[in-house]
Amino acid sequence: MVLIPEEEEEELYTEDDGEEAGGETCSSEWRDVEAEGRQWWGGFDAVYEKYCERMLFYDKIIAQQLKEAGSSNPSTPSPKSANKKLRSPLSCLSLKKIEEPDEEAEQLQQSINNPFQDLETAYVAQFCLTWEALHCQYSQLSQIVLCQPENPICYNHSAQQLQQFQVLLQRFIENEPFQDGPRSEIYARARNILPKLLQIPNIQGSDRKEKVEEESDYSVLAPDIIQIIESTILVFRLFLKMDNKKHGSFRNLFGNQNPMATPLQVQSLLEKTHSTFMLFGFGSRYDMDLRYLDLRKGAKLKELRKKRKGWKKNMWPISHEDVPLLFGLIDIKIISRVLRMGRISKEQLFWCEEKMKKLHFCDGKLERDPSPILFPVLIKG
Repeated sequence: MVLIPEEEEEELYTEDDGEEAGGETCSSEWRDVEAEGRQWWGGFDAVYEKYCERMLFYDKIIAQQLKEAGSSNPSTPSPKSANKKLRSPLSCLSLKKIEEPDEEAEQLQQSINNPFQDLETAYVAQFCLTWEALHCQYSQLSQIVLCQPENPICYNHSAQQLQQFQVLLQRFIENEPFQDGPRSEIYARARNILPKLLQIPNIQGSDRKEKVEEESDYSVLAPDIIQIIESTILVFRLFLKMDNKKHGSFRNLFGNQNPMATPLQVQSLLEKTHSTFMLFGFGSRYDMDLRYLDLRKGAKLKELRKKRKGWKKNMWPISHEDVPLLFGLIDIKIISRVLRMGRISKEQLFWCEEKMKKLHFCDGKLERDPSPILFPVLIKG
């Protein structure tokens, strides 16, 4: 859990602070982030292939946990009974029906400790992965439109896939209030039945000459697909927003905060946050520093967002210069959710650190690095 300002709730002000949390931690042991970035600039296909592999990895964890809990069958008595089974300890995981390399089998076997936390990890990992794939494709297509405004490539099939992505996500948001159990379990059951839920497509185009042979007369060009991605991102943001509403218990530890907090109130709130981390025994000092830095960067982004005139809530930014700010707000929401997981590994903490390093503040503006960092697949207790 982490104290993070909500859009419709407290708007926090803070003074400029250092970009790094106390204590340096080397994340090079976890992955070559620069190599991952070079892959993206060289072409998205390699990154998308890794994205699909990792989504599949977590799908298998979801399927096994639901199978062991007896809740993968839609005819189970009730979500509540499935919820109780998921919370019961599991003695083992069966891997007989899944042919996997030895390394992946070992990773899957590490998740026998707590089935509920495994489902939470899989849920959080999959929306982290999807966000990386989503914002990266937007950035690349935006460059195509900027450099080749008359590009003849058509994106009709990708447009249909994105619209299906939106429909499935909107239905999940609408149905969730009527489901019992935490969101991670609700999502796991839905994903197990609908594998395309939260699965972003690889946006690819075809030559206009090939398009003529298709039945549809309408061509979806690069500027059109950009608009569809923008609406997709807004739906995804709503998906995250509803998750934050379900996990607001940490904020209540401090009571209702003044929506127009002063800098002194913010400093007091930050000190309380640090004290609460110590009180509840959250991980290491490095873990606490990341949560602390996440709150401060979130407050900065909220302040920048507040200064933008004409940009309505839940709408796409009017100015293209404000798009990185929107993406930064989504980044912070995602990082805060990762840090609220019941169990978090060193690799996942490194991922949060690298994500926050990509958000820089210079002369009152946000500079955001758009290169992707895919959420790690290693699961360690």
